[in-house]
Amino acid sequence: MYCKAGLVSEARKVFDGMPERNAVSWATMVSGYVQNGKDEEAFTLYCKMQTLGVFPNELTMASVLKACSSLAALEQGKQIHGCIVKYGFKFEPPIGSSLSTMYSKCGSIRDAGIVFKRMTERDVLSWNAMMSGLSHNGQGNQALELFQEMLLEGLTKPDDVTFVNIFSACSHMGLVEEAWQHFNTMVNEFAMVPTLDHYACMVDVLSRAGLLREATEFIESVPIDHGLGLWRILLSACRNYRSYELGAYAGEKLIELGSMESSTYVILSSIYNALGRRRDVERVRGVMKTRGATKDPGCSWIELKGVVHVFVVRDGMHPWVDEIRDGIRRLLKHMEDDEGYHPAFDFVLDQVG
Repeated sequence: MYCKAGLVSEARKVFDGMPERNAVSWATMVSGYVQNGKDEEAFTLYCKMQTLGVFPNELTMASVLKACSSLAALEQGKQIHGCIVKYGFKFEPPIGSSLSTMYSKCGSIRDAGIVFKRMTERDVLSWNAMMSGLSHNGQGNQALELFQEMLLEGLTKPDDVTFVNIFSACSHMGLVEEAWQHFNTMVNEFAMVPTLDHYACMVDVLSRAGLLREATEFIESVPIDHGLGLWRILLSACRNYRSYELGAYAGEKLIELGSMESSTYVILSSIYNALGRRRDVERVRGVMKTRGATKDPGCSWIELKGVVHVFVVRDGMHPWVDEIRDGIRRLLKHMEDDEGYHPAFDFVLDQVG
């Protein structure tokens, strides 16, 4: 209850206070951490569980694999894979799907494919995990082929996530006509009502292909309340394609809808600057300041010798921060002085500055 309410610390207090804990108790706590984005804590608790000799269940293994996926912790994921074999779990949902997803998100698409083929049973989550992995690892054609294989097999009916993966594959490969065909198939053959995610994918397909006016017309024809998401996609594409007029239109739509993302105001003010509209530049910056729009700090992580190191922008808490900064300075000096490298700044940041 506490986990599903987002109160993970309260859930942990109850968990720690239990006089006896079985596999279900541990699975619930590990799963609760993962559901609330606390993947490091989930993995740490799983390790403690192992140390105490508690035999895990399927939910525990699937949850800790999801934690490895989010952290892109391939080595830890491989260790969990070994435990799955050791404990005699079968490659069936949910473990098989989670294992395939873990390898995909860690960039090991070949291993993801091996796990997928070895699964004795596949549900729609299994197919979706594999299609998503192929699409996000630059193998969009294989994702589309896998979709056709699923349809020909006839044992699994696609769901809304399946088509999100298909649209994503089409987007990365610039397959506009194919995306429209699949969109019509989803609506007409499978009688699915498009969701916001589907509309966003179609806007992305059109935007990536440079069909910005078509994307604008499509957004304005969407029959559901789509908030800010679709206009954000268009604004980003207008920046990439230097389409200033449409970019200004999309940016003003976002301001009108009350966007609190700093990137909206930064890009729009730079577009007005490029158009020579200084009054609009000052107006947009004034609105940004008045609304207190801020940017969430960037976060990244890397796995080194079995330890995951997390870095947040302007965070100096890492114990090696001085050595890391010194290494970056030396690398930049080498790039600029010895290799003649000079960074090419994006026009947005250049214009705003």
